[in-house]
Amino acid sequence: MAGQGRGSGLASAPLADDPQAQELLGRVNQLVLRKLASPGGPVQEISHRPSAVALDDLSLLTELVIDAWRREPVPPSREVLLRLRGEQALMQLLQASGGSLSLVEVQQLLGLSGEGVRKRRDRKRLLGWRHGKQSVYPAFQFDLAAGRVWSGLETVLLLLDTDSGPAQLRFFLSPDPELGDTPAALLCRSEPVDVEAVSRKARQFGCQLAR
Repeated sequence: MAGQGRGSGLASAPLADDPQAQELLGRVNQLVLRKLASPGGPVQEISHRPSAVALDDLSLLTELVIDAWRREPVPPSREVLLRLRGEQALMQLLQASGGSLSLVEVQQLLGLSGEGVRKRRDRKRLLGWRHGKQSVYPAFQFDLAAGRVWSGLETVLLLLDTDSGPAQLRFFLSPDPELGDTPAALLCRSEPVDVEAVSRKARQFGCQLAR
C-alpha cells in the first residue's frame, strides 16, 4: 500500500502537507486508471454517447462509477444504484436552478446567526437540509439583491406535508403544466395570485404523499 500513492504528481501537489490524504488520493488515481480507463471500460463506453460532453463533472463521475459498478462480478443492489441516480438527479436540478448557498453565506445574507438560520430551517421558514457534514440552502429561494427570502416561500413550505428537503426541492423546481412554470419561478414574481396558485399545488402535494 505504501507505494500506491506516489504515482501521480496531480495527487501529491495539493496535499503535500497531508501524507494520509495524499496516499488516499493516489489510490483513487490508481483505481480510476484500473477500473474506469481500461480498454473497453466505462470511459471509452461513455465517450460514444452524444450527451456525455454536456454532463457536468460530478454527473460524469457518477455515470462512470455506476458503469464501473455494473461490471463488477457482484454489482451493488438495484436500490443502491437507484439512490445514486437520485442523488445525481437532485444535484443536477439544484445546479440548474442556481446552485446553493452555504450556512455562512445564508447568515451573511439574512443577517442571522448560525443558530438563527437553523431554527428558521427547522420551522420550515427556510428550505435547507443536511448533506453529509454540510448544509444545503438552494439559492433560488433568496432575493439576493434585497437580502431576503422570496415572499410566499414560507407559506408554501408550511403546506408541504414532508420534512424532506430534497422532496421539497423537487416540488419547487419541477415544471407544472397547470401553473405554466415551476412553483419556484412563480414565487419569485411575488404576485399574490401566483402565491395562491402555488399554495394550492402544495396542498395537493401533501395529499399525494398521504395516500
